[in-house]
Amino acid sequence: MEIRHASDLKRAQDFSALIYAQPGTGKTSTLRFLPGKTLVIDIDRTTNVLAGAPNIDIVKLDTKRPLEGARQLLAEIAKSYRGTYDNIAVDNLSEFEHAWLGEKANASKTKQGADMGVPQMNDYNQYGFYLPDMIRYINSWPDINKVYTAWETTRQIESPSGQTFNQFMPDIREKVLTNVMGLMNLVGRMVVSSKTSQRGFILHPSNAVYAKNQLDERKFALPQDIFTKIGGDGDVPTAPVPGKTGEPSPSGPRKG
Repeated sequence: MEIRHASDLKRAQDFSALIYAQPGTGKTSTLRFLPGKTLVIDIDRTTNVLAGAPNIDIVKLDTKRPLEGARQLLAEIAKSYRGTYDNIAVDNLSEFEHAWLGEKANASKTKQGADMGVPQMNDYNQYGFYLPDMIRYINSWPDINKVYTAWETTRQIESPSGQTFNQFMPDIREKVLTNVMGLMNLVGRMVVSSKTSQRGFILHPSNAVYAKNQLDERKFALPQDIFTKIGGDGDVPTAPVPGKTGEPSPSGPRKG
């Protein structure tokens, strides 16, 4: 049994974080600001935005076989490359879900000889167990920071007073969302100012935004600061993203 004193722990080491936003907003680009050397698992094939980054290596997940592809790739990373990197980034969980269910739909089509296939209930149940288990496995790796990305969607929630809100949240199946978010130290939603085009992450939960921050007292962070100022002195008194942030319509982002 290994016992570690709390006084020896550092918030900016061995953390887990998830950042989410509309497609094309800048989630993948934010991975440039991870300190040290980073391995990015490319799922949605958008890592071209990282071109020229000297501290980043990229591996591509086989999205035609997402289950076997993930198992093989993670086993290889754990065996041969885990000690090589300071950070591992999984980009992105939303596309991993779509690829998983797409593979199941194709298998259903082939099995039934139909023109179109749909995932079966058992496929959704299997995914609901596999995704948190995959994240737990990655999070169990010591001495490496874990960062995940996801697209953004919305859901309706009702406050204790009976008011209804559209809440922005990661585009992850709602039945496993709470489980997945419970495995993260930090969850941030990227917003973009409609006036200045400045980007930033909301780190504080509200009726309108699904977010959390167990690493420090910050409620907001700029992309270049979100990973480099963990455990600092709270919010930096620079101009935050203004009130109107160019948020998407209540129907959520377009997939694709």
